[in-house]
Amino acid sequence: MKLSVPANYDLQLVPQLARYPVDEVYGKLPSDFVGGGRPSYMAGRLDRAKLADYVACLGRGGIEFNYLLNSSCLANREWSRQWQKKLNRLLADLKDIGISRLTVSSPYLLERIRAAFPAFRIRVGIFAQVDTPARASFWQALGADIITLESFSINRDFDRLRSIRAAVTCGLQLIANHPCLPNCPMQYYHQNAFAHASNGDRSLFIDYCFLKCTAMRLRDPSLLIRSAWIRPEDIAAYEDLGFDQFKLLERDIPSEDLLLRIDAYSRRKSPEDLSELLIPYGFKKSQPKPLWWLLKYFFKPFSLNPAKLRLLQRMASKAGMLCPAGEKVVRVLSCELPPDFIDRLRTCPGPDCGDCSYCDRIAARAVVFNEPLRHQLLDSLEQFDKQLVTGGLWNV
Repeated sequence: MKLSVPANYDLQLVPQLARYPVDEVYGKLPSDFVGGGRPSYMAGRLDRAKLADYVACLGRGGIEFNYLLNSSCLANREWSRQWQKKLNRLLADLKDIGISRLTVSSPYLLERIRAAFPAFRIRVGIFAQVDTPARASFWQALGADIITLESFSINRDFDRLRSIRAAVTCGLQLIANHPCLPNCPMQYYHQNAFAHASNGDRSLFIDYCFLKCTAMRLRDPSLLIRSAWIRPEDIAAYEDLGFDQFKLLERDIPSEDLLLRIDAYSRRKSPEDLSELLIPYGFKKSQPKPLWWLLKYFFKPFSLNPAKLRLLQRMASKAGMLCPAGEKVVRVLSCELPPDFIDRLRTCPGPDCGDCSYCDRIAARAVVFNEPLRHQLLDSLEQFDKQLVTGGLWNV
């Protein structure tokens, strides 16, 4: 097993990472002109010097750093001379600080990097939507070293995984612990929004998709089971198909929570509460965001009525999205998942489910909500959504 794990840039955590099968750590600067797969406000405080120190620290532990250039949209700026000059400077700089791995989602960017800096090992990100043998073959022919498959939709489609593995000889990677909606209908919109929220554009970004799917999971607990995550206990089933590289989420989470996830997958043993591997917020020791952070990323007086953001701030704080969580809104009891959970999924009808109620029956036993907090969050989410869709947030 090889693990690709997120960077939170905690130098003290690196020696502990080296005790596990961590092959690489992935991340990027809060923003660059290429953009990436998370908004800038999730990246924490990081500059070039701190990144170089972190890469060097990883290297001493025998761990590589994978720099993310995985934006799903380059806004057609890649065809300008200025953009091309910036790309060459960025790639040269990454090479100088010891980075030898990159992740991309654009076929042009892969070919461009291959031509200019052939020494880089290039991984294809999930935003490339590789979910068939033909798509995997296309990226391998372009020169991809490793392809991250479209795990949101095909992690539990074993026939599809088998056929993709048989079609290519390059490395293949699966995301193991995502909670995303199965075959998410908002996926394209969400990833393009992330691209523009991380490329240095200073316009306001409100994560409509995240708020929408959070509300959906609070209403329908079966979505927490139907999401195509992989239990640590079931890693062997994927290794039997020829997959030995797994990516873990989420970036910028507290070190103890990141270590819990790495330990669980390394030992192939779930914690008592499976949500500790899946949910990207609600941590007990998450770092509170300072005032400058709120002002920099959300105070856009010419974009909206700033007073209306108070509702979003209160809701996010209550759920532990901006500060340490006082209470957890949901738990997923590992003991309530049957030992043969993975075997039943081998005949899963897919994201549309049909008449199957397997995940609903498990959710009825395994998913436990803090009901008062659940209702408070749903009420806040519904109020904020109403402000978004009626234009009330902008007083138009």
